[in-house]
Amino acid sequence: MSLRVVGRKEDPDTGANTEYKLSNGKTVTRAEGVAMCERGELPGYHVITVNGVKYLRDNPDTRPEDNIDHQPLI
Repeated sequence: MSLRVVGRKEDPDTGANTEYKLSNGKTVTRAEGVAMCERGELPGYHVITVNGVKYLRDNPDTRPEDNIDHQPLI
């Protein structure tokens, strides 16, 4: 089964995602998650750049419940 993002940690000041919890139980930093995605290890996600910083985003679909921003905080 493909890895999924099932949780996230936010910066308390900016609200930006700083860590991602994966479906295998591992928690990775934003940079590690981005690198995994760029290597093709997180199908269903892509990388966006906001103000020079790379973040994970899930690929568009009709299910808002699988969006990263809808995942519980860790």
